[in-house]
Amino acid sequence: EQIAALFHVQKSDLIEDKSQTDLPDGAFPYNPIMHRIPILGTISAGLPLYAEQNIEGYTYTDLNSNGEYFALRVRGDSMNAARIYEGDILVIRKQDVVEDGDIAVVLVDDMEATVKRFYHNNGTVTLMPQSTNPIHTPQIYDTKKVRIKIVGRVMQNSIQY
Repeated sequence: EQIAALFHVQKSDLIEDKSQTDLPDGAFPYNPIMHRIPILGTISAGLPLYAEQNIEGYTYTDLNSNGEYFALRVRGDSMNAARIYEGDILVIRKQDVVEDGDIAVVLVDDMEATVKRFYHNNGTVTLMPQSTNPIHTPQIYDTKKVRIKIVGRVMQNSIQY
């Protein structure tokens, strides 16, 4: 049911009993709407973490294939009020510009990656958590002193197959 809700399909459209197909364990039937994208490691939903890109698996998205997409697994709870939880897999569209208020993956000083709401104002970037945990506070950076690079915009909270 979670898969059906995520991809806006009827539960009856999903194959419930894979033993009735000729597919090997863990395989899913071909769906031309779905696109396989790599899970490139973990992203912090807390304080920024050192960015590492290691393909640790794949997930699928029904997003338009005109963009370049990748996925990251969430670590931390600073975005739980935005329904982004520890262990979730976020689908990100690679882009270097986002609108104020978008949830983005941001690289701080070319080494630390985090996912937060992004705001930019006169040389200052604010990475805003959305959490029920009061320890998380806005991260404010002077772009003249700290390099901030937008990696992409969070497009979807996915589940791993």
